[in-house]
Amino acid sequence: MKIINRDNFGFAGMQSFYWAGFCILFAYLTPYMYSLGYSNTQVGICTATISVASIIGQPICGYICDRNKTIKNVLIFCLSISAALTVLFFFIGKSYWMLLILSTVIAFVFQALYPIIDSWTVNARINNPHINYGVTRGIGSIGYAATAAVVGIIFDRHGYEWMFYLFILSAIITLLCALFPRDFKMSNKIEEQEQKEQLRLKDLKELFLNKEYFGFLLIITIIYIAYKANSTFLPALMTKVGGTNADLGLAWSILGLSEVPFILVSGFLLKKYKDTTIIFVAMVFFILRVGLPVFATNPTQLIWMTALQGLSYGLFLPASVYYISRIVPKHLSNTAQTFAVALYSGLGIAIAGVVGGLIADALGIYSVYKLGAVVVIIMTICYKIMLIVLKNKGELHEIQAMNITINDEDLKEKL
Repeated sequence: MKIINRDNFGFAGMQSFYWAGFCILFAYLTPYMYSLGYSNTQVGICTATISVASIIGQPICGYICDRNKTIKNVLIFCLSISAALTVLFFFIGKSYWMLLILSTVIAFVFQALYPIIDSWTVNARINNPHINYGVTRGIGSIGYAATAAVVGIIFDRHGYEWMFYLFILSAIITLLCALFPRDFKMSNKIEEQEQKEQLRLKDLKELFLNKEYFGFLLIITIIYIAYKANSTFLPALMTKVGGTNADLGLAWSILGLSEVPFILVSGFLLKKYKDTTIIFVAMVFFILRVGLPVFATNPTQLIWMTALQGLSYGLFLPASVYYISRIVPKHLSNTAQTFAVALYSGLGIAIAGVVGGLIADALGIYSVYKLGAVVVIIMTICYKIMLIVLKNKGELHEIQAMNITINDEDLKEKL
């Protein structure tokens, strides 16, 4: 397979610098707010508001892409707005409400982009068989991990104002990388179908009437609540086992790097195994990812437990992207992807923070992980039961292990 080509270069660059920017601004926004003297309540409100903004922004941007039949133009517009708005951070001083509004608006347009980039990569394979989603998304994880390990040192030495300079730079580079891949164009066969059936708001009911899609979203959203509670309270658990901020930074870097090998081999795995099988295996590892940290007695153990991110999220991400793309109508592909991410990621983060905080205060930090593991176990069983029930009813969108080649007409129909 020809991996080095214009489209792979563009998608890899987008993934790398997009996730670098995501890390720079949103991973370090909380310590920045603490440095300004804001309370835990103020920080919590801002985090929840950002999550709500992503819930709303992702499906809206996905719908705009489907409606206007362009991904590139929407992506470039959102990146331009994100970079321009970030300049305002230099003028708002310590105003909490201005920071809240500004960060929420940026999250609305910027956090809408990663499911769109994923969807663009998957759909672009129809016209270019050499595009490798696993490679490009894996490079994105490397970008996040490398950024997490470096920018904290930069902020300590030169101040948090560099957070905004670096975010603007990453957004601009992401925009330039978006110029390389060709905008997704539908095949003649799909275009003819689109002329007969234009996307309308009422068509969204197809997603909710799709039992497999709706059931999958419900299950993974509940799993994600437990999973994000694990990540949210990792700093507190790290402190409890005697860890430092340096240990925490190493944990985040290993977490990001652990995704890379599994995302890189996702194409090979999807050729040999069903996407539903890979998703189920990933859910099993989510059980360990969420529950195993309760047994950590020192920082080293906890750091290496974060490596389970690869076997859980690293397997889940590419399989879920392909899974959703084939079980929903083609003209709703971008909408389905962005709505899914908005629901399980945006809503999951918002609920995880609130519910996890209440559990931690009432029952202790370890209870967050114990109860989370129980929840993931139940939801994993529910997913398997759902597949069996739908198959018995003849309502399961079945497909064998995916042979992803340009000559595979069946896959091109699915994607």
